[in-house]
Amino acid sequence: MKNILVVVGSGRKNGNTEQLADSFIKGAEEAGHHVKKVFLGNKTINGCIGCNACRYGKPCIQKDDFNELIPDIKSCDLLVFASPLFFWTISAKIKAFIERFYCIAEEDSNPPL
Repeated sequence: MKNILVVVGSGRKNGNTEQLADSFIKGAEEAGHHVKKVFLGNKTINGCIGCNACRYGKPCIQKDDFNELIPDIKSCDLLVFASPLFFWTISAKIKAFIERFYCIAEEDSNPPL
């Protein structure tokens, strides 16, 4: 069994993107996996501001909803992004979410070759 975190980057609740994510979740749960869904449309997540506080052992200085998601991100085995296409790319909500991974990045002492 895997822990899966599904991040929906749409601003429309119950829109096409969330319906697609829900279908994925249904299949994953039927296969025996534990799934948690996060809808970014009702979250405030700012992009990284590059202050580098996190590089000096401090937590991210931004006090938004990303901080409450860090335990779910770190504990999941699979992270799924569901996003509408805006101007032929992923949504700004997903981009900001991904940027904030900088504050939880850790050095890999044994990187793959």
